[in-house]
Formats: sequence, C-alpha cells, structure tokens
Amino acid sequence: MLFDKNHLIFLGVSFAIIIATLIICYKFVKQEKHKNLILKIASILTVAIHFSSLYVDYFTTGKAEVESVMLIPIYPCNIVMWLLLILAFMKNKQGKAFKGLAVFSFYLGMTGGLVGLLCNEIYASDPNMADWGVLKGLVSHVVLIFNSLYLLVGGYIKIRVKNVISVAIGLCGMIVEGGIVIGLYKLCNLDPPNSMYLLESPFASAPWINPYLIGVVALVLVFVIGSIVEQIALKKEDRWYKKIKEKKQ
Repeated sequence: MLFDKNHLIFLGVSFAIIIATLIICYKFVKQEKHKNLILKIASILTVAIHFSSLYVDYFTTGKAEVESVMLIPIYPCNIVMWLLLILAFMKNKQGKAFKGLAVFSFYLGMTGGLVGLLCNEIYASDPNMADWGVLKGLVSHVVLIFNSLYLLVGGYIKIRVKNVISVAIGLCGMIVEGGIVIGLYKLCNLDPPNSMYLLESPFASAPWINPYLIGVVALVLVFVIGSIVEQIALKKEDRWYKKIKEKKQ
C-alpha cells in the first residue's frame, strides 16, 4: 500500500539524503573532473541497481528472470537512465548535443523519479521492502533523482524558457522510440508492451490522460518554471521576451 508507514519513512529518509548530498557536492565539489566523476558514479549506480535483481535472484534461488525493461527501454525512466549514462561519459560537456540532452534528462529524470517513488506500482501491489525486487525499484528512483538534480547543481544546465525546445524534441523522440518498440514486438508476433504509454493511459482511473496531453502539460510547466526563474535570476534585458524582441528588430 502506497504511503503506509514504511513508504513514508523511506520517502523522508531518501529526500533527506538527496538534499544533504547535493548540498555537500555544491559546497565542496568545484573541479570539473570531480563533478564529472560524480555524474559517472551516479549513472553507473543507477544502471547497476536496475540490473541487480538478476544477481540477487540467481544467487538466492538459482534462477533469474530477465524482465523486458532490462532488454529494451520501454518506459520513460528506462530512457533517462541510459541518457544519464551517455551524458556522464560524453567528453564535450559544453556542446549543444550535451546541453540539449542534459536539459531533457533533468526534467524527465525529476518527473520520472518522483512518480516512481510516490506512485510505485510494484510497491503498491507488494509493499514488502524485505524483497529486493521491490526495494530496488524505489532505490533506483532515488539515485535517478539525485543524478538528474546534479545536472543542475553541478552547473551543467540552467533553468531557462528556451529549455522548452530541448524538452519538446526529447518528447518527440520518446514517442518515436515507443512506436518502434511496439512495432518491433508486433513484427515478432509478440504482445506489445505499453511502451511510452502509447497504447493506454498510465492511470487506469483516468484513461483520458495520454502521453500527448502529458507532453503538452509538461511543456507548459517547463515554460512557466523557466519564466519564473528568469524573472528572479536574470536582468530584464536578458529575459526570454527581450531576446525575442531583439531578434524581431
């Protein structure tokens, strides 16, 4: 059951650890090589936790079942997990490719990580944290949130209105990837998964909530958040509407 005593304690401890670790990193980690090392460790740890149940199952029962999400990126969190790993090992962290992917990964990782922690389907159906298969789903999302937030805390990205462009491109890429996965399954005469939630809503009680609606809402939120941050952090002449006005002149 979600938000039972154990779940609430886990959430409280997890958020405290994330915040404390980010503050320590922000205050004491200044050199780029050390920041890059943190990105690498966090991204590798996220992937390792994702696959860890294979080894735990094998060495406790003598058998291990490979889940489909371990073979193919089916859900948004699978996508961002691999993107964060790619970003961590990209050499040019000042290029447009890195910046665009980092911005998209930040927003997707934060959203997916929070949803995975607060609305974890596996824990909801089996609230047993003694089962590593259940616990690792929560722990992996904790590391995912830290990894995504460190892109901001480490200075790799900035919250701006123009982030809407990177997020829009990323969302289109997710829809294409989801369609390819579904098509691949059908081509192989297999029942397709609900890849990127293209086949049905992620919320059974609200079937009208589809990935397209979620995408539009996400873009509006990115725009609003970016506008608020620019209003606070930037001089008037550096804000998005001034930049657009200058280009039109």
